[in-house]
Amino acid sequence: MKKLVPFALIWAFFCSIVMVGQASAKTENVATILQVTKDAMVYVDASTESNVSGHVTNGSFVLAAPLNEEWVHIQMSQLEGYVEATALTVVTPEKTLVAKKGGTNLFTYPSPNAQKAGQLYENSMLFVYGTAPGGWSYVQYGHQYGYAATNTLKKPTAIKKQVDAPNGAMIHLTASPSGEVLGTLANKTIVQQYTIVAGWAYVEAGEQKGYIKASELTDLTIIDNKVYNKGVAVAKGAKKRVALTFDDGPDAKVTPQILAILKKHNVKATFFMVGKNASSNAKIVEQVYKEGHEIGNHTWNHPKLTSLSKASVKQEVDRTSNAIYDAIGQYPTVFRPPYGATNDQVRSVITVPSILWSIDTLDWKHRNADKILTYVKASVKDGSIILMHDIHQTTANGLENVILYLQKQGYECVTVSDILH
Repeated sequence: MKKLVPFALIWAFFCSIVMVGQASAKTENVATILQVTKDAMVYVDASTESNVSGHVTNGSFVLAAPLNEEWVHIQMSQLEGYVEATALTVVTPEKTLVAKKGGTNLFTYPSPNAQKAGQLYENSMLFVYGTAPGGWSYVQYGHQYGYAATNTLKKPTAIKKQVDAPNGAMIHLTASPSGEVLGTLANKTIVQQYTIVAGWAYVEAGEQKGYIKASELTDLTIIDNKVYNKGVAVAKGAKKRVALTFDDGPDAKVTPQILAILKKHNVKATFFMVGKNASSNAKIVEQVYKEGHEIGNHTWNHPKLTSLSKASVKQEVDRTSNAIYDAIGQYPTVFRPPYGATNDQVRSVITVPSILWSIDTLDWKHRNADKILTYVKASVKDGSIILMHDIHQTTANGLENVILYLQKQGYECVTVSDILH
C-alpha cells in the first residue's frame, strides 16, 4: 500500500476525512487507520512523563485520532492510549474482495489463534491497508477492522452499471438494509459495480461509494454510435430547439466566463473536452457538470482519428473518458471527433453518439465576436447544432448576443442529448 509522506500531513489528512465525511453524509464515524513505522510506547496520557500502558510494533496498524501534531490517540484490541506522532504514518487502502467460498474470519491479530473480530461473507468488498508477516492483510469492512488471511482475498473487477431507481438509490456502508446510510445516488447515475453480495451491490460514483440494492441497477444504456450533424425537429407548435456546443476546453480563463453567461440566461450547453485540458482543469470540469451541462469526449490530444490505428484511437478516447470520470464520477455521454474526421474504424471504438454540427461559426478562424452571430443568423433552424470553442476570448465576448438572438427568435438552447430525441 502506498504511504503518504511525513506525519505532518496526518493532522491535515484527518481533518480532510472529517470534512469529506460531513459533506458525504455520516462517513465521519469511520475511524482513521494509521500504520506504525517504528516500535513505540503507548502512554496513558499524551506525555512521556505518564505511565506506559503497552507498546506498538513496527508494521502494525491502529485505529487513531490525531490529538495534535505531537500526539495521536490510538486504539487496538485490549490496548488504548497515546503514541508520539512521529511513530505513525497514513496509508492508502486498496479494494479487495473475499474470494473464499463461505467467507473468511476477521482476527484481532495476524494469527489463526487470535481472537475473532468478525465474519466476512464471500464477495464482500474490503479495504486492505497493508500486510503482516505470515500471509495476513489488515482490512476494513464497514466499522469492522482486523486481519484476514491474504489468500482468501482477490482484486475486484469493475463493470459499468446505471442506477434504475426513480427516487434514487440509498447508499449503505455495509451490505444490509440496517447498514449505516451514507447518502443517495440519483437515478440514471453511471456507477462502477465491483461486487454483489446477498442482493447488495458495492458501487462507486466519484466520491460516493457503498452498497445499494442490486435490483436498483441496470445495464448501461448505450444510445448508439451513429454520427449526427443535427437534432430532431420538434412537433408542430412546440418550442424550437438548438444545441450550443463548445470544443477544445476547458480553458482556465474562458470556460468560466462562458459558464457565467450560460447561467445568466438559464441556458444549457454541451462541452466537448480535450482530455489533457480536462485533466489539468478538473475543478472546471466539475463546475460544468454541477451546473447541469453535458460533457462530451473530444480525444486526449485532438488528432485526426482517421489517420490513426484502431488501438491509438481507443487510447485517445479511453484516456479522455477516464480523465472526465476522475473529475465528476461520470463518463462522457457523447463524442465529437476532431475536425469531424470519422470512419467505420473510428466508430467501432465509440459506444456513444458521435456529434458533428450543422453550423460552424468559424470562431477559431476569424476570432471576431460579431461574426459568430452573423454565421448563426445565416443558417439557424430548428434542430441546429452550433459549433463554437471555449478557448477563445472572442467566443466568450460574442456568446451573449448569440443567446439573446436565439431566445428572441423563439429557440430553446438544450444539450446535444436532448436535441437528438
